[in-house]
Amino acid sequence: MEFFTIILEKSSSRQVLSDNFVKMLDGHRPQNMKLRQAGNGLRKLWDVEVVFDTDGRMYLDRGWKQFIRAYDLRHGYFLVFRYDGNATLAVKVFDTTMCRRRYQDDDNASMLCLFFLSIRLCLTPI
Repeated sequence: MEFFTIILEKSSSRQVLSDNFVKMLDGHRPQNMKLRQAGNGLRKLWDVEVVFDTDGRMYLDRGWKQFIRAYDLRHGYFLVFRYDGNATLAVKVFDTTMCRRRYQDDDNASMLCLFFLSIRLCLTPI
């Protein structure tokens, strides 16, 4: 399942998730989720606490601020979440230009790094 949200000024300390996503969980209320930046070849996982309000809305809480800082998420950014079924959400980040943000640890960047590393290893005398 995929759903999106937009970073709003007031949502920086915690992020509400889609009501349809909560319904898809079919009554299961996880206490924690793992987040990762989609396309991240290194698969860095961020532990985020999940809380529910009295109306049943689900929020990413403790750990969300660290994820925001690590990926420099700002007001107006558009996030696409993809749930993998194992309490993990992959997050695609689009900035205010409506273009997907690329990070140093993206798959493409990781492949380029591996390419240069392999060249270096080949050129290193034994």
